[in-house]
Amino acid sequence: MIRIYAWVGLLGLMLILPALAEDEEEVKLWPPREGGKKAVMAASQALWWNKNDPKARILKARALDFSGRYAEAEQAALSALEIAPQDPSVQRILGRSLLHQNKIAAAKTALERAGELGDHILGSLGSMLRPDRMSTAPPAPSISRALVQIQDDKGRVIGSGCWITADGVVLTAAHVVAGKDNLSVRNALGKSFPVKKVCPGDFAVDAILLQCNTESQGFLRFAEQDPKEGDPLLVTGFPLAIDLPLTSRGTVRFLSSGSEHSMITTAPMVPGQSGSPVLNEQGRIVGIASRGSMAVRGGGAPARSEAVPLPALLHLQDLSLQSPGFVDVKQLPDWVVKNPFFDPSVAAAEQTVLDQDYEKAEKAISAAIERHPNDAGLYLRRAMVRVTWGHPSDAEADGRLAAAYGPQDSEPRRFLCVLLLSMGRKEEAVAFLEEASRLDPEDSDTAEGLSELLISMGRYEQARRPAEEATRLNPDSSRAWSMLAASRLATGHLDGAKDAAVMATTKGPGDPRSWIQLAACSNALKDFPSAAIAAEKATQLAPSDPRGWLNLAMANTGNNQFEEAVRFAEKAAQLDPQNRTTWNLLASLYAEL
Repeated sequence: MIRIYAWVGLLGLMLILPALAEDEEEVKLWPPREGGKKAVMAASQALWWNKNDPKARILKARALDFSGRYAEAEQAALSALEIAPQDPSVQRILGRSLLHQNKIAAAKTALERAGELGDHILGSLGSMLRPDRMSTAPPAPSISRALVQIQDDKGRVIGSGCWITADGVVLTAAHVVAGKDNLSVRNALGKSFPVKKVCPGDFAVDAILLQCNTESQGFLRFAEQDPKEGDPLLVTGFPLAIDLPLTSRGTVRFLSSGSEHSMITTAPMVPGQSGSPVLNEQGRIVGIASRGSMAVRGGGAPARSEAVPLPALLHLQDLSLQSPGFVDVKQLPDWVVKNPFFDPSVAAAEQTVLDQDYEKAEKAISAAIERHPNDAGLYLRRAMVRVTWGHPSDAEADGRLAAAYGPQDSEPRRFLCVLLLSMGRKEEAVAFLEEASRLDPEDSDTAEGLSELLISMGRYEQARRPAEEATRLNPDSSRAWSMLAASRLATGHLDGAKDAAVMATTKGPGDPRSWIQLAACSNALKDFPSAAIAAEKATQLAPSDPRGWLNLAMANTGNNQFEEAVRFAEKAAQLDPQNRTTWNLLASLYAEL
């Protein structure tokens, strides 16, 4: 803090005050929620009395996170982990603090660990993070000021949006607010405004305008022309767990014409980003984020999402200027039969899934299916609820119905692949994923998933082709290069395998899988010093992954450092006691010693 001990009437000071105020305002964009300072003071006092109390350490970490002091929250969470390593709330705090600092890869690991320990919502968010395509670095101030969080009657963030006029008109996705008659929006300065009126247009698309009583809001403008296939895009909005904008990068894959009103992009989406503006390189609106896609065998949110395109948004804006234009927000729950996007049962189902009230969610979607019996997306939603609820057979039936009602839609096939894998039916799963790949041959994530699945089944030669396709479609994906390295290594193409593994570490230096593959390739080539370096890096990034320790043991064995090799092999065996390779190596090492 700078103190100025001079006469405030000095002309020079008066000239610089506006600039200082503007800089301070920039810093305060998306401030923490109120009450953080008092929480930190109370937690610090509790920790002072008992430094070894797990509850006190967790309380301090939570308070720092709540107050927006994320670097300190990270250190406090690491301190809490020393005495409470199995507490999911600590992993949650650690993941959130890392995410707010734009440490996406580390945040992904922490949040996925929170999911393993019981925090399913944060675990789901962690599994969908994409370090290669996502960032929480601050967007341009002109964009950040125009963003809003959509809040329900309890103040929970349920989606994203943006101001499109200075006097309080917000653009968001219709399904975000469907069924809600009490809404508010929170702006970049932390102020909330109740939604008074809404304009659904002709109910044709997943978009709606909200009207608030406010003035002087920064806003975004619509682009002057449609984007073209291949044009770069940004999707900027708010995942459900954080209060800072998360930006996903991608391109236009497909832009429909006529009445379909759809734009397919390669920008990945996570829950909470629905309603986010889709922006071109100039920061102009070319779409509104509608829905993302489901992952196949991990790897983060797929680089595949759907948006409402610019012409449909301009048409909605035109309709808002005609009669009846905006109507009372209380009418939102009445628009059940207009379109599934406006069906409150669907909106309620999504929220009840978050609340883990699966029975209520299933009933809500079943009611929506009765009103829209030919909607493939509704069957797929119910399938997802049923599989999460623990009814895989019913989920499979819904998945097959979704595939039947959407014969050209690859999404139900990806879902059935994941479901059948969980049921141990790998051959059927492969068939569905191959069908998805045929329907959507330009999707890199499907190619990656197919390659990884084939590798897991020992079909290495077949895995090489989709892995090569994945690196062509998304050359920046460390996962794709890792799959290519694994398939080449298993088929004896050692030099090519190492080249692919090096590319994997270049594209994803924070991805432990890349370093594990490089270590494995180096061990196979008997380049044990390089293998040791790569394996050590893998253990640093993922200390709970036994593959890193096993490769480190192999590298030390090759370097005749047997005592060290035993220690690393024992660590690998402790983490994965079912791995025969590890026990065979240990037996050989014990005999040597």
